Amino acid sequence: MPNLLKLALLALLFLPLHLSAQDSDGLYNVNMKFYHLDLDIDIDKPQIKGSVYIEFVAVKDQIDELYLDLGEGMKISKIDGASAFEREGEEILVKLSGRPLRKEERGKITVHYEGVPQNEQLDVDGETVTKGLLVKNRGKDKFQSRLVALAAYPQAGYRWFPCRRGIGDKVDSVYVDVTIPVRFSTAMVQEKERKIPYTAVSNGVLEGTEILEDGKKRKFKWRHRHRIAPHHLTVAVSNFAKMEVEYKAKGYSFPINFYIFPEHLEEANATINRSKEIMACLSRTFGPYPYRDEGFSVIELGLPLGLDGMPTQTAVLVEDLKSFHMYQVVHQAANMWFGNHISPEAWQDAWITEALATYAEATWQEYKRGLNVYQIILDQKEYYEGGKLYLDNINEYSQERLSKKGMYVIHMLRGMMGDEYFYETLKGITELKRGKSTYLSTQRFREICEYYASENEPKDFKYFFDQWVFGEYYPTYKVEYEKNRSGVNLRVLQEKVEGQKQFFEMPARIRFTLEDGSTIEKVVQLKALADQTIEIELDKDFNQLEFDPFNWIFKDLQYSREILSGRSPIENMSIKTSQGRRKIALSFDSPKKQNIEIQLIQKANGVDILEDKILQSQEIKKVKGKKELSFKLPVPPKSRGVFELKIIGKSDIFSKTIRVTQLEKRFK
Repeated sequence: MPNLLKLALLALLFLPLHLSAQDSDGLYNVNMKFYHLDLDIDIDKPQIKGSVYIEFVAVKDQIDELYLDLGEGMKISKIDGASAFEREGEEILVKLSGRPLRKEERGKITVHYEGVPQNEQLDVDGETVTKGLLVKNRGKDKFQSRLVALAAYPQAGYRWFPCRRGIGDKVDSVYVDVTIPVRFSTAMVQEKERKIPYTAVSNGVLEGTEILEDGKKRKFKWRHRHRIAPHHLTVAVSNFAKMEVEYKAKGYSFPINFYIFPEHLEEANATINRSKEIMACLSRTFGPYPYRDEGFSVIELGLPLGLDGMPTQTAVLVEDLKSFHMYQVVHQAANMWFGNHISPEAWQDAWITEALATYAEATWQEYKRGLNVYQIILDQKEYYEGGKLYLDNINEYSQERLSKKGMYVIHMLRGMMGDEYFYETLKGITELKRGKSTYLSTQRFREICEYYASENEPKDFKYFFDQWVFGEYYPTYKVEYEKNRSGVNLRVLQEKVEGQKQFFEMPARIRFTLEDGSTIEKVVQLKALADQTIEIELDKDFNQLEFDPFNWIFKDLQYSREILSGRSPIENMSIKTSQGRRKIALSFDSPKKQNIEIQLIQKANGVDILEDKILQSQEIKKVKGKKELSFKLPVPPKSRGVFELKIIGKSDIFSKTIRVTQLEKRFK
């Protein structure tokens, strides 16, 4: 993500955080409880005219004013329930009429306003993404149609209706009435011309429509009866074709609604057909869908929305529903649990929801195709840069870091906790089993993880969070081992990359393949040391030792070395990769003359695990002194593969697993 985009997004995301009663200046002295928007939208000349009825509760005595936010371009004509109001920029000071409110007393006002919301355009991965008032024309001649939408995620609902901006003041429910002209457009559906009416879509459930002005206009009445932040509200108007799928689970069912451009029905089939599986996967991961009484909607906008689409509550906005954008549906649907239902307590905690939404993409592949493909998704999202997840400075914000590094933190927590406790944790949070708050802090997240993981013995994950959430970088390992009579001596060396301040402490799985082909797994606790030796006892001989074979630690494992003897060691081993790990640069020293064999072994091709196959083998005769080699792996840019490089000498065997990823931005 370009630096300018990061800063622009920050301004939109976090700078104007108003946390109602918690705000220190005392101006935000009410809690917002309810919004009822009654909007009239002109499709031809997109603008908003309407009102917002607002209910709020005083958090202390003698409240006679409150602040609202409203974007530039929107003008207020009057406020019922106010004696006066003043506006400076995007902030409105409302002087309440009548006597001052007592603590816990409920007040109400109605703001009448109109205008054209000002948009903000951001460059996301080379695409221009617009937030605010979205307009799109489609088709030609008699097939012309139009989209008008209001979507200001993240943190910018105030751009198109008066509300309290920020993440800290959810209302208990919201009603949205949208009035539009009665209009039809012609579309080709299954090679036939059909008249499709314009529809207004918003959050929650459509509980009725009303014909106005002798049939010239139609009002759509949407109701959402759950806690919601203003930026999770949306309105979309177009000639949508609606497709509905019923999701059934034990004890409940709800509709999954698709609002699609009618000319795109066929290309949306794959995503529609998979939607029940997506919901089943996410429900298994996070617990029951939190808005099952109102359903779930996917709305096509036909506009660039960035890599992951845009979440609004009970609905997700996507560019289109082509099969390769299915990840947008998965990612944003996961935000219904973490992001919407459970929200960050402060901007520093946003990494949790971003990480879990990205992690959902991997669990979706695991659900469909198993752990091998799950690992492929993790490979595609590796993050080897610096930077923290819990930020000290808002200017250090990076959505890429929060999603990719954060996803690996979630993955590692799963490895440390085990599947049972890990999934209990996620479900416990979303089902509010460990508290009633729908806001989640990093500290509280850690405490809940520790609670569930401590069923058999106490767990303290402070060191883990200190390293991975409050710290930077990742461990770099070199592993050496030598068999002995009782088992094996394991030596783990850690190195620091430039800028790294600390070594990492982590539990590591060691897998032994025995002579009969069976495996034994041991877990060792690696300390935050540059050099550590561990004795592992085994009562059986083994043929192979693998360090963290399933990648439960995000790391740079430079090599594993089996020491056969000390007579003719290979020294100063260096194995570096580039070009998506397709190019390998190998260098080492041989103090004594010896023959050295180099093998390239294919272990997996794409998503399929294969029987080990030696693709290349080269024996270098009478090597003495420094040796440098380079070669490329036979993997096309759009393909993947898992390989093992072996360097075999008289006294030691070096090996390195090389996971080759697609040279594209996402796995399809």
